[in-house]
Amino acid sequence: MWLMTGKRAGTLLEVMNPIERFTLSRAWEDLTDDEFSWEPFTTTWSIRRQGQCSTRNPFGAGEWVADFEIPEPVPVPMTTIAWLYWHIGSLPDRLCAIDFLGGSHTMASGWTSPYLSHHPIFTSAAEAVTALRDGWQRLREAIERADDDQLEVTTAGYTYAPEPPRGGVCVAGPPGPAHPATHFIAGALNEVGHHGTQIGALRDLHAWRQTDRH
Repeated sequence: MWLMTGKRAGTLLEVMNPIERFTLSRAWEDLTDDEFSWEPFTTTWSIRRQGQCSTRNPFGAGEWVADFEIPEPVPVPMTTIAWLYWHIGSLPDRLCAIDFLGGSHTMASGWTSPYLSHHPIFTSAAEAVTALRDGWQRLREAIERADDDQLEVTTAGYTYAPEPPRGGVCVAGPPGPAHPATHFIAGALNEVGHHGTQIGALRDLHAWRQTDRH
């Protein structure tokens, strides 16, 4: 059955299609655990157990945490695919929980930020890929259901308080500038596409590294 969508939803879905076809397909198709955890440099940020983390401000509160430093080093270290999946893997699903898509969270709360709220830390390629694929599909369905009025709702974004992290996350500041819902959705799609491209590049490097060994 063909689903009628509004102009705003139709535009967002048109943006999603090439991201999935050309970027995410490379990020998740047949991803292995070896690729997932590969560290291209000795200073690479990754996902580690609490006691094995070498950075001062890791994110997370459980057994596994994500490397991070505040202020960020210059240049910022390369990251593993595992780190990148932590960064974006649950973003589409968390975006579905925002009020303008029918959820109970606000943008100003920082729910969709990788640094302001605790979110899943994946320790295997299969777990990470499933989360991103399923969340991407749920986001697609949420956008398909949204009408133009819903996607034109103006809401405030989040900001970061100028203080050190607490409890494995940054501290949220006051509400940020207000924008239409489409602004925040488009930003999330750009974030997934951007870091998905990094995952694809790391997979290429890993493959060429294996080739050079032979």
